[in-house]
Amino acid sequence: MKKVSSINLADRLQAASRLNVLQLAEKLGSISEACRQLGVDRRSFYTWRTRHRTEGFEGLIDRLPIHRSHPQTTPEPVVERIKELALMYPEHGCNRHEKTLAHEGIKISANAVQRILNRAGLGSRKARSQASAGAAARNQQDTDKARSGRK
Repeated sequence: MKKVSSINLADRLQAASRLNVLQLAEKLGSISEACRQLGVDRRSFYTWRTRHRTEGFEGLIDRLPIHRSHPQTTPEPVVERIKELALMYPEHGCNRHEKTLAHEGIKISANAVQRILNRAGLGSRKARSQASAGAAARNQQDTDKARSGRK
């Protein structure tokens, strides 16, 4: 019985071209020259060579990317609460938010709070103040629209 390979054609062609680089380097006796001729980064060459030695031809196939989720990722409700606090109290920094969250039973470091605020574009006091003012203006417009609709 033949073993049916689950490798698609594109992956096989890519692995074959990588094997070609390895074979050329062996033939020339110079890794640098082989990489130069084929336009390959030497760092990639060494990665492929190591994987080829340990895993064979299948090691030359690209691997699936590492999943972005991490077991210690801050839960989304906590991230939303941090953003909410930042907009409610733009003058407070990450240390103050850390203490506020601790009183609410949420254990998170000040560094993690700052990192979350930076990703949300709320890392500086100025950015939080501007975002808070913009949110207040939108809320006022919504309130005005609701009132004018009732009359």
